[in-house]
Amino acid sequence: MTARGPAGLYRARSLLLVLLGAVILALWHPGSRGQVGTAVEGRLLDLRFALRGPLPQPTGVAIIAFDDAAVSALQAFPPSRTDIAATVAQAFEAGAAVVALDLLLAGPRDDDAVLADALASGATVLGVAEASATTPPPPLSDTGGFALVVGPRALAPLPALGPTAGLLGNAALGHVTVHHERDGMLRRMRPALTLRTQAGEMTVPGLAIAAVSAGRTPPDLIVSAGFAGGRLEGPWPPAKLDVQDALPLDFYGPEGTVETYSAADLSQADLQGRIVFIGATATGFGDRHATSFDATLPGVEAHATLAANLLEGRVLRRDPVALVLGGVLAVCAAMAGLWAGGIAHRWHALAAATALTATLCAVLQVAFAAGWWLDATTVLAALLLGLATGSTRRFLETRRRAANLARYQSPRLVEVMASDADPLGRRAPQRAVVLFVDVAGFTTRAERIGPAATAGFLRAFHERVEAAAEPLGGTILDFSGDGVLVVFGLPEPAAGDATRALEFVATLFAPTGWDGINMRAGGHAGMVQFSVLGGARHRIVSVSGDVVNTASRLQEFAKTHGASLALSEDLIASEDTARIWAEAAGLTPLADQALRGRAATQTIWIGEVPQTGDAGAPDVGLT
Repeated sequence: MTARGPAGLYRARSLLLVLLGAVILALWHPGSRGQVGTAVEGRLLDLRFALRGPLPQPTGVAIIAFDDAAVSALQAFPPSRTDIAATVAQAFEAGAAVVALDLLLAGPRDDDAVLADALASGATVLGVAEASATTPPPPLSDTGGFALVVGPRALAPLPALGPTAGLLGNAALGHVTVHHERDGMLRRMRPALTLRTQAGEMTVPGLAIAAVSAGRTPPDLIVSAGFAGGRLEGPWPPAKLDVQDALPLDFYGPEGTVETYSAADLSQADLQGRIVFIGATATGFGDRHATSFDATLPGVEAHATLAANLLEGRVLRRDPVALVLGGVLAVCAAMAGLWAGGIAHRWHALAAATALTATLCAVLQVAFAAGWWLDATTVLAALLLGLATGSTRRFLETRRRAANLARYQSPRLVEVMASDADPLGRRAPQRAVVLFVDVAGFTTRAERIGPAATAGFLRAFHERVEAAAEPLGGTILDFSGDGVLVVFGLPEPAAGDATRALEFVATLFAPTGWDGINMRAGGHAGMVQFSVLGGARHRIVSVSGDVVNTASRLQEFAKTHGASLALSEDLIASEDTARIWAEAAGLTPLADQALRGRAATQTIWIGEVPQTGDAGAPDVGLT
């Protein structure tokens, strides 16, 4: 496998993982499932409404409300059938094209005939709703309804709760039942409701649908039994049902955005050619619903909103096509998130993730403004999956790369180097013991055995040095051919550094299958500068100073004098155990010795390292 192989394999696996996860999310669409998912998607939809803001007031519909002022003027609540009849008559006198009553007029009243006459003066729609299962089915008939209904048969429909028989015949019927989401919000309306009557089951259009189609061609409702989605076709731009076979509402704004007049004063009402909805909004009337704009939107305004949506072609699309588009966007978001999360530079990755999130939110908002309710929960979950996977992959790759790079530096220095952007930049000189070690006759050996064998020999030699140095606290700063630089006292000096340096020499030189291979070592102790050297892009950790140069010259001194070991007086004198070791090993002190390149002379202890049989320190007083 090439050097890039593992990284490429990790990338391929993470790509496959994110792609598979994104496809699962796209097929699952969490924003359409479960209480948590639908609640999150609902809040994200509310946010899109808030960002878009209210729409201009729709011109095709209006509301006449029995509000607090009307109830006060009538001095009765609920209003009598005579009061309702007068309001209907005034609406038609003001030019209303259709009047729809969001009022349940169940049970006979003495003044039903008055209201029936008012209903006969124009196109009108009366409200029906679901009753309890024990309610006797009423004798309903519908002068409007659907021209065609295609779809699965309703399961166990409930009895109808509708207008009394005296009001039927002159008005169409529209259901006023409103179902909330699992989070209690109103976001969609059912286009039809199947109810039980004395004549059998009856499928009633929603109040808004019945009102928009009153006096015109009856609509068709087509719902497939095999897959989600359907359509509502009528005298308006085609409306697509969502996956719950409902019509998502595109709210115009908070209460009052749809033009509303009080039933107490219709003298200034502009109702010419409009579809007018009559309902109750007085304090204490319970027909109110939480929406994206308003916590207490009157039910009559919700019906008027759907009617305006149909007339203007504004019904939000959340049909299978919208879900497919959202799924494609989710897969793209996951792939882009994987890329952004995997950017090597942390701040660049954060900037890319922020920009990507903002871009996706903008796309979702633009789609929403165009009438598409894409599943933001799915898209953002896929983005989060991509970002998390990319970030995790970047973290693991960084750890792997750091672990690989750490192998090229002493483990004792890795933490020091990794903890600071400018490691060792302000360190003061410190005391250390510096040893240079090489193999005697290496050049001749390398010429004889060839490059491959030389590399194997050096590898074994370096492993031997590492095994001897690391347990004793030695830091290997450089492998250069057969030369090794070992320092004791890094990253921080400690008592016993000189003693451990000599124990390292004893361990390294102990015979362990290396018979016939001779090594040399030179050692010195003193003040060194521990620092990072090099240019802007290529740097190394190093120690510098006269101590390093002197240790190198001491190694040459040992070679010149045919010895295996040359140590400075400064090293031997630094600790009592060091002098004991030198004397026990039989090293000879040579006074006033000059080293190449140095003006000052010094005492050098020279000799052979005792060969006492095992790989530990020789029995000369160190252990």
